[in-house]
Amino acid sequence: MGSNMVKKLNEKGITDIIIIDSYGDEKMKNLLGLKFRDFVDYQDGLKVVGEYLNKIEKPEGFFHIGANADVLVYDPKKMMNENFEFSKLYCEYANSKNIPFIYASSSAVYGNGKGQDVNGGEEEPHNTYAWSKWLFDQYVLGNKDHFVNKVVGFRFFNVFGWGEFHKGKNANIVYRFYRFIKEKNFIDLFNKEIIRDHIWVEDVAEVMYQAMVRPDMKTGIYNLGGNHPISHRQVAEIVVTTMMNEGVIPITDPENYIKPIEIPEELREKFQFYTHAAGQLEFISEIAKDNNVKMQEYVKALIQAEK
Repeated sequence: MGSNMVKKLNEKGITDIIIIDSYGDEKMKNLLGLKFRDFVDYQDGLKVVGEYLNKIEKPEGFFHIGANADVLVYDPKKMMNENFEFSKLYCEYANSKNIPFIYASSSAVYGNGKGQDVNGGEEEPHNTYAWSKWLFDQYVLGNKDHFVNKVVGFRFFNVFGWGEFHKGKNANIVYRFYRFIKEKNFIDLFNKEIIRDHIWVEDVAEVMYQAMVRPDMKTGIYNLGGNHPISHRQVAEIVVTTMMNEGVIPITDPENYIKPIEIPEELREKFQFYTHAAGQLEFISEIAKDNNVKMQEYVKALIQAEK
């Protein structure tokens, strides 16, 4: 998501960008061809990052996208430090400079609750990652009167798109299913129905940019998804059919490439089986649409990149 946000800003003519992230050889490849001013490693700690930020003159905005998104992390201290304490640092810094602060929350805060409307009050976080995101949302809501700037949080719903090759098991299932076919010639699919809302990463970047520049975008928390939930089986069929049509695998019944497996015990209580970006703003729904087609185009891009 971060590199796609930098790409979006570059497309808007913005190149004076400071990136705060962690170093990693594979992840750094996402920055090739992009224009930015500096790179700061957040792993140097809150104090070092805070001191660096305070030296920046006249910033125009702050996009906070990074997070530890591993739902199997059982170290609450580590998760809360990376997802809550750093978020507070960035939020208070943006407030002190009176600049827009646009940040990523997560649909994980809803768990498997029936209602997934931001204003529904039906959040049910069920893993440490979700709790860390929920906690910062509450911090934002509880301090609305304290902020002099615009603070906008988006609850991301299953972002897919270019640049997630380094994320391993935390990559979106479109990419994971593609890799399954390439590496094993079949897709492992949990034998329990899973229906998720998805959104293309480039649409997310456009929405976040619009949130910064639109005068009608008010402080608050909003859902950000495609508003079109589909099952994991449907995603698997999109991946398989696209790969068949592109000549990567033999044409046959897509079911021949799908292998049902038991969902691991450690995931059953920490997994979301249904998500839907309810109550979404109209301008977001206009940007984030036609996701089935965008999934096909993404798979085609992955195929082309390997030729």
